Amino acid sequence: MVPITKEGVVFYANNVDKAFEMAKAEGKPLFIEIYSESCHVCQSFIPIFNTDKVSEFYNETFFNYRIEVNSPEFQSFVLGQKIFVPSLPLLLYFDQNRNLTHLATIDANAEQLVEQGKIALDPERRADSMKRRFEAGERDNQFLIDYALFSKVTMDTVANRKAMEIYASQQPESSYSSETNYLAIQKLLMDVENPLGKYFVTHLPVYRQGRDAAEVKNVAENLIMSSLYSSFGNQYSSTKIKQMRDYMINAEIDPQVARNRVLLPLINAYFRENTPQRAVDLVNTHITQVPLKVPDYAYLLKYFNERSPDASYVPSAERWAANALKMAPKGSEEEVNLRMELAAAKRRQ
Repeated sequence: MVPITKEGVVFYANNVDKAFEMAKAEGKPLFIEIYSESCHVCQSFIPIFNTDKVSEFYNETFFNYRIEVNSPEFQSFVLGQKIFVPSLPLLLYFDQNRNLTHLATIDANAEQLVEQGKIALDPERRADSMKRRFEAGERDNQFLIDYALFSKVTMDTVANRKAMEIYASQQPESSYSSETNYLAIQKLLMDVENPLGKYFVTHLPVYRQGRDAAEVKNVAENLIMSSLYSSFGNQYSSTKIKQMRDYMINAEIDPQVARNRVLLPLINAYFRENTPQRAVDLVNTHITQVPLKVPDYAYLLKYFNERSPDASYVPSAERWAANALKMAPKGSEEEVNLRMELAAAKRRQ
């Protein structure tokens, strides 16, 4: 491989497998910067990587690699490793066996960059030691923030929720809307039911003061949706899902958009609660509020055929199919699929 940089930190790109091989051959851990060509913050790191202090340390200590977020390698390696990128640039540190040992999101600062590299070399301080330290009782606020970030990036929802629950319990309610805790909500929180999250979505006017209202709305929307479609959100009761809908409306999301977003989660909740007729009633109300297209009806028919605990939906399914067949071109694949799903529904009676 040929370096892609001519000065400063020597970076390679476009073959991460080869990079790990070369790192192993040189006896070095691998440092990867995840960046975007259009990211102004990422651009501000370039002169920092070119400083003698940073380049000497990283060139001597690490095999250095870069992955652009729009590259195929981002999809194949970063997402393939189940790494979530909360902001850019994201600094990742791997051992020679592809284990993620440390990560950092920092300012473009030479001292911070070198310090994070040193932490990545220290088994007692780096990120992959945090689970052990947490289980041993470490509860410092900054540690919990760092652990929550690491668990979010590595998509460890359970660890993230535990860390943020304890972090929230250590914050006085009067500080919930502070800049530090707003950033914690924005960057770290994965569960809207965390005390910080619940306070946030029910006191949005407080957070809008002195902040961009559109950003606050976006933070609320992301938090609610990530909770709703999470592994724990998949077990929400119908009552809880309706609360998620109300949270969205409270965040000034269009009520119809909010209803659309909770439609399938609410259907699933009714199925889990063994009240399928409520799911049928929900759909029958929904189709009077939102004009559905043929693929929408086909999806609903297939969904109920495969998941409904009983056949109480079939009379309504016949009406859904009739509505869709009026729109489907004669002899089309759409018509064939609709008739197949209708037949499957009737067989359940």
